[in-house]
Amino acid sequence: MSETIIATAKTNSVTGSEVKVTVDDIVCSISIKKNKFSDFLPIIPSNARVRDGKILYRLKFKACLTMHSNGAKVSNHSLSVKTNRPADSVIIHEKSDSGGELIFTLETRDSGTIELNVTTSGVTSPTFNITLKDAWYEDLFLITGYNVCDENDFSGPLVTANGLKEKHKEDFLYSARGVPMQGTGKDTDGRYIALTQLIGGWHRNARGAPDRVASQTGTSFRYVQSVEGKYGTVRENHSMAVDISVIPAHAKVDIDGVGTRYADDKGSAIRAYHIDNFLGAGAAVVKATSLYTSPDRRLAGAKMR
Repeated sequence: MSETIIATAKTNSVTGSEVKVTVDDIVCSISIKKNKFSDFLPIIPSNARVRDGKILYRLKFKACLTMHSNGAKVSNHSLSVKTNRPADSVIIHEKSDSGGELIFTLETRDSGTIELNVTTSGVTSPTFNITLKDAWYEDLFLITGYNVCDENDFSGPLVTANGLKEKHKEDFLYSARGVPMQGTGKDTDGRYIALTQLIGGWHRNARGAPDRVASQTGTSFRYVQSVEGKYGTVRENHSMAVDISVIPAHAKVDIDGVGTRYADDKGSAIRAYHIDNFLGAGAAVVKATSLYTSPDRRLAGAKMR
């Protein structure tokens, strides 16, 4: 047998003291509605954008109004619900239907614990507590992968370069497939080389596309410990490039069929609902990852953690 709490009060330690609990004529019970993913997590709306590094949570609730005396459903009744945080919004556009139910929506950009309280005169409802953290993105994401170049994939002659002690393959250092275009590459010894300076721009082929740097003397490099993204160190199958108007920098996101990724980078071609997963170095890592070439697996759901 289960009981529904419709009102609460605190007692004291004085023997024989009484606590009076007043219950209004109408009792309201609140529950969370299931979302499109068949769970009770908030949704991040498709048209919402990150503001001050925060996403927009949207969570729907069902309120049920009944008469305390006989349990009859209360129709055509308004309801006012407030939270304990001033920045939250509770949106109610309707009155209770013939079954005594109405739907309302909570919108907020702040995670953490929230208290919902019914403030309608004549309606009793206990405080409803909820903690917001995880949330589903409403829209699916385009999932792609990117990599940095690997010197083992190149075949040019060994040449010297500004900033480097050893010789490296010329096309690895100076071609549009190499370090200058990608910003970082892995050499044959497993070290990372990053572009430091590119003066003179690009030489372009007959089609007008860049094919190599215009000036090798105006190009310099340095050895680095890792691949660096816009927001931190980029690691294979850990980091992703995102549009920070949709996914905040440094955010942790679970991607269906991919796993947990972190927003460590951004790219000029990454816009809106697009996640670019960092795969590592070299052409082999791209060929080995069919997820990004199979048309029926390039869209995936994502959950903010």
